[in-house]
Amino acid sequence: MFVFVSHLRVPAADHDGLEQHFRERSRLVDGFPGFLYLQLLKPDKGEATHTFLTAWENREAFRQYMRSQEHAVSHSREPGEIMSRTEVSHEAFEVIMDSRTEPEWLGER
Repeated sequence: MFVFVSHLRVPAADHDGLEQHFRERSRLVDGFPGFLYLQLLKPDKGEATHTFLTAWENREAFRQYMRSQEHAVSHSREPGEIMSRTEVSHEAFEVIMDSRTEPEWLGER
């Protein structure tokens, strides 16, 4: 499993607008091969005001999506004004343990 995380630092005045954008998302990613789920997280504290997480069967599925028409359309719908005032940083993770799967430690032989 592969997880891609975007940490967003959104001005307080834009929180509601950003959250509304995600409630009204296009959902084009939902049917993309290898896509598992996404989450929008609002941390209790820290630098980020929101964190957007997508989970994929593997890194290659994520790469294919990033090059796809579905991705282009989804991102063309981003609220430009809000995003122009937002700082974004990204992290990528290979999942090595997931308690929802057997065996719990992925890649175990």
